Amino acid sequence: LFERQGQISTRKQLIEAVWPDPHVVESRTVDVHIGRLRRAVGGLRNLRIRTVYGAGYALEYDDH
Repeated sequence: LFERQGQISTRKQLIEAVWPDPHVVESRTVDVHIGRLRRAVGGLRNLRIRTVYGAGYALEYDDH
């Protein structure tokens, strides 16, 4: 997400980037980890993980 900041990353892209054997990971696993990341960065007002319905996730950073 960080490397593709502002761009949509699909579940498939995230799985392939994180897990060495993407065939053993279910797409819902990504959702669980996204939830954990959201909690971890929840206190940062300028950082947000946006869900793009039917497409994936995007990391958004606002430097204002």
